[in-house]
Amino acid sequence: MRYAVGIAVLLLCFAPGLAPSQQLNQRMTNKDVIQLVGLGLGDDIVIEKIQTAGATDFDTSVDGLKALKAAKVSDAVIRVMLNPHSVANASSAPVQPAATATAAPMATGIPDDVGVYINLKGKITEVEPEIVGWQTGGKLKSMATMGLDKGHVNGKVMNQKSQLQVANPLEFVIKTPEGTSVTEYQLLRLDEHDNRREFRAMTGGVIHASGGAERNAVPFNPDKIASRVWRVKLDGLQKGEYGFLPPGLNSASISSSGKIYSFGVTE
Repeated sequence: MRYAVGIAVLLLCFAPGLAPSQQLNQRMTNKDVIQLVGLGLGDDIVIEKIQTAGATDFDTSVDGLKALKAAKVSDAVIRVMLNPHSVANASSAPVQPAATATAAPMATGIPDDVGVYINLKGKITEVEPEIVGWQTGGKLKSMATMGLDKGHVNGKVMNQKSQLQVANPLEFVIKTPEGTSVTEYQLLRLDEHDNRREFRAMTGGVIHASGGAERNAVPFNPDKIASRVWRVKLDGLQKGEYGFLPPGLNSASISSSGKIYSFGVTE
């Protein structure tokens, strides 16, 4: 009798649809995705894991999406989680949905955060700003003219060269703060010295002091491509050091202006 019962149990375990491997398979959930991302795996690996999972039970409610974003799950992975079955049955390779998703913002060139970006081989890359120090000059001249000549203020950027060195032609994308236009930015040619770069921030005159950096300014023609986003194409810049100076540079607020998005032109 015991032998017969044992045979019956074995037959039940290996009946169609009830194989041990299938019994052990569990539905893939948000927790599994978050764990994979926490391991530092790339989007293509996580997406392939989702596609090859036998079944999924993803929570894509508002609360579920909030938890995914808090765990730094990328939009590409979340997009696959929203409809994993259609992606899994697609004829394209598993890694392609991630490539399509990440390529979209690069193709449009619309950054999410305020800043200056450069197009490097089709990839929009953020330009890291450098600190600007201010130095006043022309005090003796101001004293000689009884204060009518206001002197000048130089912007000083440490190090001889910018870390970003590129060749013509150049394409930048600038996203400005709310209420600010790209026309308030200045493109400046920086004067190079042994251990620093400088530009004239204010030119003093006997009758007036003019704000801006006319001596170092380089004209550019921006092309608006979205709300608060402009594309700036530059070609034919001379070899040297340059930078985009954000707005806020004037006699009243010069002490609060402290950064410039610098780059060097190699040829």
